[in-house]
Amino acid sequence: MAQEVSPIVCKNCAERLARWVYEKHWWFRLIREPLLWGMRTLAWWHKIDARSHVVRNPECHGCIRFMKAELEEKSAFFRFLNGTIGKKVSKLRDSMLSQQKLAEAKRYARQAMAKK
Repeated sequence: MAQEVSPIVCKNCAERLARWVYEKHWWFRLIREPLLWGMRTLAWWHKIDARSHVVRNPECHGCIRFMKAELEEKSAFFRFLNGTIGKKVSKLRDSMLSQQKLAEAKRYARQAMAKK
C-alpha cells in the first residue's frame, strides 16, 4: 500500500535561506543551530520523525518544515516559542537576504511542492 504524500506545503525553502545566510553571516549559526537543537529535542519528546513524511521532492526529505508542522500541532510550548522567538529569527534571517534570494526560495518551494 502506497503512503500518501505529506499535506504540508512550503511557502519558501528554509534550508536554502539558511544556507545563503550562513555563507555571508557566520554568526547566524550561533542563533539558528541551538534553536534547531531545541526543536529536535521537542520532536524527540513528542515522537516526531520528520523523515517519515512522504515528500514530493527527494531534496525535501527530513526537512525541518515537517518537524515544525507537527510540533505546532502537538506542543503548546513550541507554539509559544515559535510565536515569539521564531518570528524574530525569521525576520532577522530575511533582513540579511536580498529580495532576489527570497523570491528564489519561494519559487523553489513552489516547484518542489509541485513535483511528484
